[in-house]
Amino acid sequence: MYPENSTLLSQLSVLYAPRPMKPASPAQSIVSASFSKPQQFPPQCPITTPDFHSGQTPDASHGNDSPSFGVAQQPMWASLMTIPSNNSIEVSMDIAAYHDFSEPALPVNNCFDVDWVWNHSLGTHIGTPDVEYTLQDQKQLDPMLRLAPELPHGSLDPTPSAALTDDDDSSDDEDHSAVTYQLSARLGSLLATENGEHHFYGATSNFNLVRGKFASSPYTKPSDRSRQAQARLQAAGLDQPVCKDHVNRLLDLFFTWHNPSLYIVDREIFNEARKRYEAGDKDTPFFSTFLLNTMCAVGAAFDTRIHTDLPTPLSELFASRAKTLLDIEIERPRIATVQALSILSSHEAALTRDSQGWLFSGMAIRLAIDFGLHSSVKPFVEAGSMSMEEARGRSVAFWGAFTTDRMWGLYLGRPFHNILQAATVETPIHLSESKERHRSKDTSGVTEPNNKKTFLQELVVEHWIQLSIIMSSLEGSLYFHADASKNELQKLAADTWQQLLTWRRNLPADLDLNLDGPTPNDCPSHVLILHMLFEYLAIVLHRPFVAKNYIQPVPRVGQGPQHAREMCVRAASRIATLLAWYEQRFSLCRINIHVVQMTFGAALILVYATVSEHDAGAHRQLAGHLEVCCHALAELGATFANATRTLDVLLQIKRAWQARLVAASAGSKRRGGSVPRAQVRRKEAKT
Repeated sequence: MYPENSTLLSQLSVLYAPRPMKPASPAQSIVSASFSKPQQFPPQCPITTPDFHSGQTPDASHGNDSPSFGVAQQPMWASLMTIPSNNSIEVSMDIAAYHDFSEPALPVNNCFDVDWVWNHSLGTHIGTPDVEYTLQDQKQLDPMLRLAPELPHGSLDPTPSAALTDDDDSSDDEDHSAVTYQLSARLGSLLATENGEHHFYGATSNFNLVRGKFASSPYTKPSDRSRQAQARLQAAGLDQPVCKDHVNRLLDLFFTWHNPSLYIVDREIFNEARKRYEAGDKDTPFFSTFLLNTMCAVGAAFDTRIHTDLPTPLSELFASRAKTLLDIEIERPRIATVQALSILSSHEAALTRDSQGWLFSGMAIRLAIDFGLHSSVKPFVEAGSMSMEEARGRSVAFWGAFTTDRMWGLYLGRPFHNILQAATVETPIHLSESKERHRSKDTSGVTEPNNKKTFLQELVVEHWIQLSIIMSSLEGSLYFHADASKNELQKLAADTWQQLLTWRRNLPADLDLNLDGPTPNDCPSHVLILHMLFEYLAIVLHRPFVAKNYIQPVPRVGQGPQHAREMCVRAASRIATLLAWYEQRFSLCRINIHVVQMTFGAALILVYATVSEHDAGAHRQLAGHLEVCCHALAELGATFANATRTLDVLLQIKRAWQARLVAASAGSKRRGGSVPRAQVRRKEAKT
């Protein structure tokens, strides 16, 4: 063993070795008395810390002549570890004499005032080292602490296990101090930086201990982003001027056809932020040229005009601009970056660039967590440190990114990030109601939103989010947990179906549709898409249970494969009806990108039903619905290239299934003539 290692072990053994209990010295009695009362050390009885500079402990009676530890050679450590005083009293560091190891607690040096160290270290930042820093001070700096209950040991979990027992001897005021409260916290914090940004840090990062105004931004601030962005666009040959009127037209198309269903951007907040940006405020969180280009890229997909002075396709011009600016945007992202990444992912999906779109959507979710968009900011609004408009903008950005990412998971059949377990942020409609109540109230206390169109959009998004929440547990277990038992899957599917039916029954009048009636006259486009989503999720839920023995328990549980088949066929037929209604009122060339996947899911069920249906009347009806879906995919292909790919895949599947059934029918005839129709249906159900 090296000599220096031997020396260090000797020092540690002398310092921490348990020793027999001995009578407390007068100095120790003073310290013990001071710890037994909820008060600070009196000025006339200060204590000293271990002399880390000289390597000697205050308890010189043990004869520790070892050389210095060499721990605190920096001035910062010297200021932390030294308590200025005129009359120092040496206190032994005999841990065994003052700490009961029978209690499950962290070993603490009882001669050391941890609160003092915390206060002293904070004082170096504040500039007033003598100011007492309490939990109330923490709450003034961090509004999130106002929501936390006053619990023992600083716990945020109001369970019986968090309460102190009668024989707990650690119930002094330290348990209620800011230090213990922060150390014991298990939930993260939303921290404000010097420039007003908010970032989320969890308890395990330890950055949640940094209080708001002392936190610095984790991102660097480029000196001139506009000049740098223009240089990159010019180098890439993407600096063609586009008149403002044309940009505004593309934005109108985006807000009309793409945004209403997913609601990624609040138009009012976006327009206000754009005005501030053009007026010189480049730090607004809800606008950036990156976001503007992604919105124009999606809007250009719906534009039927020809622009001879601009490259074609126009949507690719704006998308290429956005990707060129992405590196600059990531250097200092903002909430607008979250929105832009989600929108850009939809553009990539339309062009069958699945990997890029999946990546951009995931980046949006990660960045949303970084900004703490999943966390409620109600305490900040109530404290006056955040406006209601900013809180609303944060909510719109988070839930828009969330719904987009969920649709990506369904589109590619991949596991999604289940952030719902940690999400506490209110949905946009709740913040909108809060905004109206904040501005004015009538005598009854009930207010109506000023903008009926915005309210309807928020209502659609609210129920879209509810569908995503209902399906969360089922989607994860049914399609990605290979070890889930059949009984568990049956029960989970049955419970989820009942929740979906409850959702459907409780739809408000503004969103309700009678799919068995005539075509509605004034139904908004995003309401039709919402009902398509419900029917599509019914297919997602029932499709694995169509097979007789695949995941059907023995003995049988639930309503069986025939019920699952009927639910799938009915949902697919209703999607075809909704597509026909949509085309009558609008145009299938102008619709949200995610309708492609809904149409594909319905068409696949109808292909299965038509190739396996032997009743002439039923076959004719199913074939009509299938024709509607195929026509819809062809029309969608004029706007979205992935719809054309989907139609090609659908036709390949249809030909393969028909060939398989024809071969099976021919084989059965060779073996013994005709087969009873019921037996044929049973064989088809197995496939």
